[in-house]
Amino acid sequence: MNQFKQYGLRRLEQVQAIPFLLINDAYLYYVEHIDLITSFELFIKLFLQQYSSTSSKNKIIPVIKAFGSTKVQELAFEQLKWYKQTVNQPVTQYYDKIIELCKKVDAAMLDSLKLKYIMAGIRESLKLHVALQDPKTSDAFSSFARKIEDTLSFTTADNEMQQNEININATTTQKSLEQTTISQKSQKKNIQQNIPP
Repeated sequence: MNQFKQYGLRRLEQVQAIPFLLINDAYLYYVEHIDLITSFELFIKLFLQQYSSTSSKNKIIPVIKAFGSTKVQELAFEQLKWYKQTVNQPVTQYYDKIIELCKKVDAAMLDSLKLKYIMAGIRESLKLHVALQDPKTSDAFSSFARKIEDTLSFTTADNEMQQNEININATTTQKSLEQTTISQKSQKKNIQQNIPP
């Protein structure tokens, strides 16, 4: 239930997600009773009635959680494999998302493996710069990547300012040339008017 809240699933989506969370006997039970299941709460109630006795009720709840966590792990692993930093996504946000996915896949994941996943999806414009720093831990990556991203953003801002200055200078020069041309045309006209025919 907490996993549904974590992903922001509404009631209808929770019911629709049930078959994806179950495996083996639990899935077969669901298929056999699909007509009776109208809510996740009702599914839990029916499932517990079927598989629990008064002495084993405490054993079933962890089993239900295990079914859900297996699918959550699988989904998180798929996301982790394919997750890439988007063009406008700050490196800190990307890093936090990858670390979150790593924890969902395996809470005890080695830091070296986390680092590989992080490096695999980082934006190309940062990848070379970060790789040259050769971070050995995910924390070191985070530190290097933030500094590099900040430095590159300053460079980009400087380039934009220089481009704006070039555009301003070009516009000023253009206006100056136009005024000179207008002035010359005006002088020619005055000269032509002063010349007797």
